[in-house]
Amino acid sequence: MNSIRALMRRSPLVSFFGLAFILSWGVGAAIKGTPLLAPDGSFIAGVLIAALIVAVLVDGWAGLGDLGRRLLRWRVAPGWYAVVLLLPVVTVATLAGLLQLFDTTPLDWTKQPELAATALLFLVLMVLPVAAPVSEEIGWRGYALPRLLASRSALTASLVLGVIWSLWHLPVVLSDPVLRVPVPFLLQVIPTSVIFTWIFLHTRGSVFIALLFHAWFDVVLAYAGAMIAPSDYELMWWLLVAIQTGLAVVVFAIWGRNLVRRPSAGAEARTTAAEAA
Repeated sequence: MNSIRALMRRSPLVSFFGLAFILSWGVGAAIKGTPLLAPDGSFIAGVLIAALIVAVLVDGWAGLGDLGRRLLRWRVAPGWYAVVLLLPVVTVATLAGLLQLFDTTPLDWTKQPELAATALLFLVLMVLPVAAPVSEEIGWRGYALPRLLASRSALTASLVLGVIWSLWHLPVVLSDPVLRVPVPFLLQVIPTSVIFTWIFLHTRGSVFIALLFHAWFDVVLAYAGAMIAPSDYELMWWLLVAIQTGLAVVVFAIWGRNLVRRPSAGAEARTTAAEAA
């Protein structure tokens, strides 16, 4: 155990990423006897379990305490709640509007999800430990991002994390390549990572806000996606790549490499994020 702890302390980020992939891809796949595990609860939980294990072995209970405090950090500037709640709506509305400019099937409003079911889905995504937003945000934004920010610009950290986050989704897209068309689905994750970091830095490293953004974005996209014809899914994902990339470029153009407007604010935000490491 001491040798494992020493190894993790030398390379906590590599240990986290490696363990997350092993737990998500390897353990469940070995149990089921398949090369890659379909994205069920055990696959998704791999990121959460990896974050908790490495946090405890590297930083002890203080590491878990830091994750817990930031998971409960809901007191942020009210304007960022508006950003988190409105941005997915505007993004998906733009996506739906752009779809209609092409030779696509009109939205099928008879398949519009019920509001009660949508609300229940949002609640599940916010609280269930094996739901993607909870597990992923504790791992990607809660554990990995602050450590990447400690020695890199926010843009570089976002892109590095985005590539890793994208590759982790491979079993997700391979399990249902019709719903999640592999190439555009994986590509859109990378600029989305930049947007997550931008929000993260302006909300004092709040994992709760990242979780809220992730869950709400998934719900809004699922709501619209239910009315989009499967034959249009590939175009839908390519349009999302374009929209998310455009948003990431705007964020970079306005806020710079550190994704904050003023150097002093950027230094403060990155210090706050780095303290979690």
